[in-house]
Amino acid sequence: MNTNARFNEFDRAYFITKYLNPLSKSIYETQLSFKIPFFKETRGLKVTAQTLFDKNVFDAEAFSGFPDYKTTKEKIDLGKLLFNDPILSGDNSRSCASCHHSDKAFTDGLEKAVSLDGTMMVKRNTPTLRNIAFQRSFFYDSRVNYLEDQAIAVITNVNEMHGSLDKSALDLKKSKKYAADFKKAFPNKEITAFEIKNALASYIRSLSDYDSKFDGYMRGENQMDLDEIAGFNLFTGKAKCATCHFIPLTNGTVPPNFDRSESEVLGVPGKNKKIDIDFGKYDLTHAEVNRYSFKTPTIRNIALTAPYMHNGFFKTLEEVVDFYDQGGGSGLSFNLPNQTLPTDKLKLTPLEKKQLIAFMKTLTDKKLY
Repeated sequence: MNTNARFNEFDRAYFITKYLNPLSKSIYETQLSFKIPFFKETRGLKVTAQTLFDKNVFDAEAFSGFPDYKTTKEKIDLGKLLFNDPILSGDNSRSCASCHHSDKAFTDGLEKAVSLDGTMMVKRNTPTLRNIAFQRSFFYDSRVNYLEDQAIAVITNVNEMHGSLDKSALDLKKSKKYAADFKKAFPNKEITAFEIKNALASYIRSLSDYDSKFDGYMRGENQMDLDEIAGFNLFTGKAKCATCHFIPLTNGTVPPNFDRSESEVLGVPGKNKKIDIDFGKYDLTHAEVNRYSFKTPTIRNIALTAPYMHNGFFKTLEEVVDFYDQGGGSGLSFNLPNQTLPTDKLKLTPLEKKQLIAFMKTLTDKKLY
């Protein structure tokens, strides 16, 4: 009774693997034995899930929204070609892959990417594309709800690719290979802006495997060491990370329905160590509660995606942990009455900080494409 009497000492990793997962599997098996039918509708968390940590337990199609968006192998293959082809940019000099490098979990390692004309930096840090399919909104300010719309926004942005999907469609029709590939992916359709954006989104949706060391541990396939396990318990306990980065997705898509993605006000610093001048979601909503609000991203593959935050201010995970440990912007003495991050100090020890980072490194996928 007294073994887990204190919140910070509760071994969540042991409880999940030894009690919750077996219980969840037993419920699933009982349903099968009694021949209780599964629900028919498509859900973010598949209705056939045995545990939250099953491989492919989340359904990317449930996040795509429309039947016409349905992902197929042919669309994925076509989308990969388009992703790596500069034909979609206005001057044929930049592809999606120019700023999303597969070896960096589809980020670029920069604070912010350089604009297409080379004269400035784009507004925000390049986010990872790995595992972003399981979100209900995209971009740091949550301004679009579907990956198809994200593709359009980037391609048509003057500073990013300055392209036109309609113009690209005309150029693609001139290629015999692309004409054949589009025919395979979209048998009864012409090459139009829709087919281009849907193929790109299909490829991005395919970049979601959940095959990290952490996932294997939760499935009983491999072990984590004591520091990594302690880090998980800190992540879900004392350090409060999982109150915004929900397990197992580690993004802001809210369980149990997974039908909305949250944003938070953290108080990220910028130049001169003052609060960053980017207002985030406020620029769209003009609601004071959204001033400095940014979408909670996935921290899957976080060891590969430095620098961090919407402005790339923090260069290392150690800096990020220190920022949270001191209470975010409030801990830096910023006047931020709408901060949603808890303002009290976490009081993590040096060892706990190392353990927390050790756990986050177990979120690196084995296959990065």
